[in-house]
Amino acid sequence: MKPLALAALAGALLLGACSDKSDSDSGDPTAATSSAASATTGASSAAGAAATATKPAASATAAATAAATQATTKVSANNATRAQLQAAFEAAGIPNASQWAREVEEYRPYSTTDTNMTKLRGELAKYNPAAGVVDKIVATLSLP
Repeated sequence: MKPLALAALAGALLLGACSDKSDSDSGDPTAATSSAASATTGASSAAGAAATATKPAASATAAATAAATQATTKVSANNATRAQLQAAFEAAGIPNASQWAREVEEYRPYSTTDTNMTKLRGELAKYNPAAGVVDKIVATLSLP
């Protein structure tokens, strides 16, 4: 028997012994036993609930880690498919990811010597993006 179950059983027996006289005076030996069984079941349920409660937290942590990993994964400005570009932009939290993926694809190829992606920055600036959007897009891209 697990220590938690033993503690619950001992507590239930103690609780049964300290309860009002009606249980002990009735001559019903099952009253204390049913109290103990209820306490044990309650303790088991509480232990199960505690174990289950940690699962969502672990899942949330795993999801956050996966999202952070995706956000830092770079895709090729010249070779990534539109779907790959869009997925990378979405993971990086860039609004209108599908539009930006189309634009990046449209202005290809990009020179591998243009490490600041000046050409792409100029083309994207035509669309008046919100502050920081072009920087996020460029940070998500790599040049092969």
